[in-house]
Amino acid sequence: MSQLLIPSATFYSQSDEASFFAWLESIPGITRVVGDHRGLVATLRSDKLSKPALWNLLALHFRYNLPMRALARFETPQNRAWFCEPKMFWYKSVFGKGRR
Repeated sequence: MSQLLIPSATFYSQSDEASFFAWLESIPGITRVVGDHRGLVATLRSDKLSKPALWNLLALHFRYNLPMRALARFETPQNRAWFCEPKMFWYKSVFGKGRR
């Protein structure tokens, strides 16, 4: 099983924190979430995430202003057309400048 390190997020209320964890734990392919000294460690069933799972991870990271570079590893030949599209809001945060 694969793991994704998610740095600690800033929460503005207990409900905000509860919503974050409920959302994260509801993403298909995430089987476990635990905290450690680095942040959160999400255990994934596979590095090949479904489109809804990857969209949700992108949205969660964007909403909570989390670093997104670690998500680049989820690029596959099947999702490259939409995931690596430079016009998407996440592109520079995930892939940086000058990828294409």
